[in-house]
Amino acid sequence: MNATRAPRSKFVLPSLALMGASLITLYAGGFIQFDDTSGFGSDRWVMPLGMFAGLLALCAVGVGLADRTARQAVGGALAVLDVVLVVQAIGNDGFRFIWGGDEGELFYLQVALGIAALFLLTPAFLTSKEATDKNPRPARSLSAWARFAIYVSALVFAMFVAFFTGTAHFQTTQCSGPGFDGECDIAVLEGLLWAGIAFMVGTISIVIAEVAKARRQRGERRLNGAASA
Repeated sequence: MNATRAPRSKFVLPSLALMGASLITLYAGGFIQFDDTSGFGSDRWVMPLGMFAGLLALCAVGVGLADRTARQAVGGALAVLDVVLVVQAIGNDGFRFIWGGDEGELFYLQVALGIAALFLLTPAFLTSKEATDKNPRPARSLSAWARFAIYVSALVFAMFVAFFTGTAHFQTTQCSGPGFDGECDIAVLEGLLWAGIAFMVGTISIVIAEVAKARRQRGERRLNGAASA
């Protein structure tokens, strides 16, 4: 008796091909460079090719969303791309990927790619609870992976907002006025402090939410067990 095989997804290869075509187009348009030691790589950009590459990337994600296998394949490709960006940014001073001279732009892109990969790699977004006498229709809720992806995204967003808010606060209170003459480089320290506080508050909030959810589910199981006894 032959074992039943899971059907292969017909969307994996097209989605990965579109992703590869997007990277090739970015390279052709000067958006991927390995020798830009001047820091002015944006002078070599061909904007129409950049827009076309962005369209190809969106199409790759759109095709990947057709089923779970293709979606996870695209997510894996984005994760690998993110790792390559980190390695190149650390080890190659001339590396440029869709950014001109501000390294913060590349960091934002790496974070965005990581979050996108996390969502695309999520095995399932919803889980079904067993039907009971009290609730004959099985309820659906967010899976643990989906909650983790949402928590990470919300935490990163809160940290970014706190960083920029803290930096702006320091610049407004300490680096402004007619008597100030110079740069305000240390403003990022207050931004980092605020981002650290946002991280701690967000992490504590996530733990509280998960503990409350676990206790609520335990209570529901006890009630269902008592009702069926």
